[in-house]
Order: sequence, then C-alpha cells, then structure tokens
Amino acid sequence: MSLTSHLKDPHSAISRFLAEQLPGTKAVLADYRKRLARFPAPLQPRAEAGLKPEYRMLGHTIDHRLRISLGAPTGSPIKEGIVRAVLDDNGWPSREVIRAVQKAGDAMLDELARYESDAGQPLCLTGAEEDRLIRLCHVASSFEAIFRHCGWMRGNSLGLCAPDATLSDLIDAVADYVVDDIRQQMELAARPGPFEKMQLLPASSRICGPVFDGSLQVGGADADFILDGTLIDCKATIRPERINRAEIYQLAGYLLLDYSDKHDINTVALYLSRQGALIDWSTEDFLGLLGARHDLPTLREACCHALTDGQHGTPLPPPDPARPLPRPRPATAIQPSLFDELD
Repeated sequence: MSLTSHLKDPHSAISRFLAEQLPGTKAVLADYRKRLARFPAPLQPRAEAGLKPEYRMLGHTIDHRLRISLGAPTGSPIKEGIVRAVLDDNGWPSREVIRAVQKAGDAMLDELARYESDAGQPLCLTGAEEDRLIRLCHVASSFEAIFRHCGWMRGNSLGLCAPDATLSDLIDAVADYVVDDIRQQMELAARPGPFEKMQLLPASSRICGPVFDGSLQVGGADADFILDGTLIDCKATIRPERINRAEIYQLAGYLLLDYSDKHDINTVALYLSRQGALIDWSTEDFLGLLGARHDLPTLREACCHALTDGQHGTPLPPPDPARPLPRPRPATAIQPSLFDELD
C-alpha cells in the first residue's frame, strides 16, 4: 500500500493522526484556490476519437519526463516493476508475454540510463528524440503500475503485447495523443517559470523520488521531488480546482515522515504541470493553516510513535517552550467550493 492508499482509509494510523493533529485542511484549500485563480486554464489532452485518455498514466509519464530533466531517469519503482512482472494475475498475462516484457524492460533501463547526468537534461528535446523519450517514459509508467499493484493488474497495456514483442514494439504501441500531451506539458515547464529555475539547481539540491524515515510504515512512500528544500508533489490534473484534503494530507504525510529532518524541508508545494504553476507554503505557514498545536519536530516524533508502537489517542508531549509553535495565518475568505462535498 502507498501513502495515498493509507490516506484513503480513514481508519489507518496515518489518517487518524493527521485528522487529529492537523484538522485545518479547509484553510489550506481556501488559500490554494485563491492563488489558483491567477493561473490560466489547464492544458487538455487531445485523444483520438473513441479513445479515452488514461489520466493516471499521463500523470506518471509527466513525472518521469520531469525527472529526466533533473538528470534522474530511473528509480526503484520502475526497476522493481520489471522484477515484479513475474507476479501474474491468475494466469494473465502468459509466461511468454511476461518474459518478453521483462526483456524489453531491461532494454528500456539501458536506454534511459543514457539520460542520467548531474547537469540534468533540457526540458524539451528536439523532434524524434523527444518523441521517443516520451514514449519510453510512458512504458516506464506501466512498469511502475506493476510495482504499485505488487504485480499485474488487468488492463495494463504491457500485458496486451505479443509474446515476441520487443522494446520497439512497446514504444510503437504508445498512443500519439500521449506524446502530444506530454510534449505540451514539457513546453510549458520550459517557459520562464518555477520548474525552469529548479531544473538549473545544482545536482546536490535535486532529489527525485525521495523516501523518508517512516516510508516503510506506510507502504514504502516516495514523493515526487525535493528541490532546494522544497517538497513538491506534481499534479497533472485537468481539474485543479478539485484538489482536496487528500492531496493536502499527502504533502503533510511526507513532511512528517521525515522524522530525522534528513531532507531539511523548508517548503511544501504542488506543481500543476498543465498550468506550469507552483503553489507553495513555508512549512511554518502550512502547519499554521492546518491548525497544528505543536511544532514540526514534536509532530514528527508523535507521528513516529503513532505509526510504530503508539496507540490511537495517546497524548502528544507538551509543547517545548524552546521551540516556536506554527503561527496560524488566516486564509482569505472565499465562497466555498462545491467540490468540498467530494472530500
């Protein structure tokens, strides 16, 4: 189970802890929606007639393509997905298809490794090279799906290939609308703006797919990026106004799981890749809006206790007078969104 899966369960330890200690998601969402109004409408995928866009897969694909721009083309979820491809779904796909897919996956890793670089890569390559790279990223997303599901899930396009399929066959099978959509998002990222600046950071300030001290306690949670101390979750949604408490708690969860402050996170943010928009909060403002009654080190200590040997309802230690508490910042009042009802 991923962090998002744990958060979908209101009875999970992390869900209970966040709801009790950080109840003010509405204040964060009000601030988010106020700032969202400043940005243009999101780009829309243009799928061929009769073909429904796979929004979740497009989200994974833009994430991989952005990682390549930061010089980190592969990660453990992709590599583990190739390994876990042996775990079929009650005989689907066939053993012949699995062998072909794993062989193609190894070839994919070799090709993606060429993009590894401390200097990063251009946000937009030219012509055929960008086209193939986007297709490679989309194939990689299918392997990540195998990792996330701990094996095959029917509907994964890799399982529909021929028993003698090669990497080239898997690449050719990627729909053209995927290439067009990801290319548009990368062109948006390449314009002067937040991601273009982050892509120029030194390698030591760029972390892709960071994991945390408490990751294993919530299914091996890994975030998208930490760039120069900013924890970023990339969202490729076509309906950014529908972002709700789950996405806010996802950011909060990652922040609290960094028990030892290994990543020195000072800011949390959502990057809306279809708008080229970064909406961020300092950790102090974020916790203040969320109604935190304790400082970040205390919350991390208590979160660790709750996810390990602690029990539901165990009181937190009293605030340390030597540590400043988060200062609540009033959010500007706006008309409630009907999407709050979907939380």
